[in-house]
Amino acid sequence: MKKILILFIITAFISCDTKTVEVEKSAGMTYNGTNEGKKFQLGSDESTKLAVDAILAYADGNFDFMNEVSADTVMFFEPSMGKPIAVVNPANEFLSQIQSPYDSITRYIWNAVPLKREGDDFETVTVSFRENRYKDGEVEKFRVVDKIFIRDGKFFRVNQWNGIID
Repeated sequence: MKKILILFIITAFISCDTKTVEVEKSAGMTYNGTNEGKKFQLGSDESTKLAVDAILAYADGNFDFMNEVSADTVMFFEPSMGKPIAVVNPANEFLSQIQSPYDSITRYIWNAVPLKREGDDFETVTVSFRENRYKDGEVEKFRVVDKIFIRDGKFFRVNQWNGIID
């Protein structure tokens, strides 16, 4: 009788099938505008990699890569410009122009967070980093946050905020 009971219990355990169900958790909230009330979900690692690679490519002067991963037109919002700039791809001339005051630029990524808002067909990746701009032996240090908008593997908008580091 013991052997039959043990055999029955072993058979029951073997026949159990563990199922893994992935659930997308929503969090956060949009508080203003036409998307008010919509929540966010984590975005993809692919969008995160694209955003970080583009940020580092700019610092390295790899404008061909930036053209490859950008949409036909990119809206660029940089604080010192005061208004959005429509940058048409290929953007080598524009990128060279805004980099021209410096001998070189280095960027050190702190973190990158991809998000997708409910109902949107794009993701945003918020990347925070430190940027050092070198010119004639001097260095300017900045804290920078870029919010990069990505659709279909291309970025189409960049919002940037920065502050000087003493």
